[in-house]
Order: sequence, then C-alpha cells, then structure tokens
Amino acid sequence: MIISNIWLIIFATISSFSRGIISVIDRYQMGYRKQSSIDVNFLNNICSSVLVTFFLIYVLHSFPSPRITNNYLIKVLLYAFLAQVVAYGYSYVFKKVSIMQSVLLSKVTDLFIPWAILLTMGYFSKSSYLVSIISTVIVVIYIVFEQRHNNLNLKNLLTTFAVIAPLLIIQAALSPLLTKGLIKPIDLVFFTIMTIYVRCLITLITFIYKNRTLKISAENLKGKVYLIYGSRAVLTLLAQVTYTLATSSPNSSIAWIFLNMTSLYSVIFGDIFLKEKMKFADILVIVAIFILALFSK
Repeated sequence: MIISNIWLIIFATISSFSRGIISVIDRYQMGYRKQSSIDVNFLNNICSSVLVTFFLIYVLHSFPSPRITNNYLIKVLLYAFLAQVVAYGYSYVFKKVSIMQSVLLSKVTDLFIPWAILLTMGYFSKSSYLVSIISTVIVVIYIVFEQRHNNLNLKNLLTTFAVIAPLLIIQAALSPLLTKGLIKPIDLVFFTIMTIYVRCLITLITFIYKNRTLKISAENLKGKVYLIYGSRAVLTLLAQVTYTLATSSPNSSIAWIFLNMTSLYSVIFGDIFLKEKMKFADILVIVAIFILALFSK
C-alpha cells in the first residue's frame, strides 16, 4: 500500500513523539527506580497487551477480522521480533551513551536506511534521501558542537553504533516487506495488535529466563507505578499503530527521518518530566528538520 508522504510524516511524528515520552518513562524506571530493562519491558508489554485486548474487542465488533494464514503468522512473528530486539537495543544504547549521543547514532542510520529499502522494495526517492543527508549533517554538527567540551569516547560510540545501526536498518528494510499485501488501514491495525501480543510473549520468555521465575517484586507494583505503566501502555499502543502505518509503505524512507528523531523528543520531555536540562537549540534542530522534510515533499 502506497501512503502519501504527508501521512507518513504525520504517522512517524506521532510515533516518535509517543516513543520520546516512552523513553523518558523507561529512563525513570531504569535510571531512577533501578529496574532492569528486561523487567521493565516485560511489565510494560503485559500492560500493553491488557489494554490492546479491550481495543481488539472493539475492532472485532466493528470490522471483519483478517484471514489468518501461516504466512501471515510468520510475518507477524518476524515483525514483532524485530520490534522487540530494537527495543532491547535502545535499552543498551541508553546505558552506554548520553541521550544526545544516541540522537547522533540514530540519525546516522538515515544515510543507510533508504538504500536498504531500495534493496527490499525497489523504491528510492532522491528528495527524501537529500533530506536524510542534510538532516543528518545538521544533527551531527549540532551534537559535535554541543559535546565539544566533553571527552567523546569514539570507541564506545562506534561499538554502540555497531549494535543499534544494523538493527534499525534491518527493521526499516523488512517492515514494508513484512506488511506488504495489507491493503486497508484496518488490516494494519490487526497486524499491530498481533504484534503487541507476540512482543509480550517474547518479553515473558526473556523475563522467565533471566529471573527463573514469573514472580514480580511487590515494590515494582505500588503507588504511582500503576499510573506510569498504564500511561506507557496507552503510548505503546499509539506508537506501535502509527509506527506500523508509517513503515508499511514502500516510500517509508521519508518516515524514518522523523522516526529517528525520537531521542530528540526525549530530550524535550526529559526536561518537562525529569527536570533534565534542555536547550532552545534542541527545539530549533527539530523545527529545522521538519521544515526541510516538508519542503522536500
């Protein structure tokens, strides 16, 4: 299904905005409350699955369910596996480098993603790729300037990039291929719902493997923590649906310019929710990339 660039930008922006808040919530859970990334991912996916079940009941009541085939299930499994591995990859990134450095690593992948999509879908847009190059250059110059007084550990950056870059590139290349043939938006919604269930199963397996039990510490489930997990579940559903819509089209390379701005949004939301320092220049960079991409359309 070919979706117009403007809708891809809208879906990608909603997804990256949602994931920007999610990353702040995860930093709070893992950084301030000292929970492990595996525990956080498991509890988050459990809450998301509960929420999406109510949504599924509504969807099944309002729309005809898709025809489930073995090929369909294999695609869902691969799609969900990629999504969850990338989530674990970002957990690794946030432990190894600063937020601004994670922005740099994500944006550099914009230079490779359009070529990967060309290999899988045969689609390449010169204007979108020009935006990828210019937006990456803007972010690289800005972050290098911002970090000039810090001792950048180049080896650590390269090691971290070697982990997250292949995951993002493979995910970007295979996402439109795995959702190919889903003609209607409601088909993509069903696909997304099944993806959330599979991701929950993956995190359940890793949680049991790590803890050797299914027991959850009572300390992790008290007070405002319920509100935190509930809010994240809503954001996860929103982010996953819009992500699927943004990456399902062969011309999704333009969407990745905005999807890879998630860490920049997390800087803004980190200032709002965690009182982390944000600079006006951070907002200017986001606005500049937006204007650039809209002009390219």
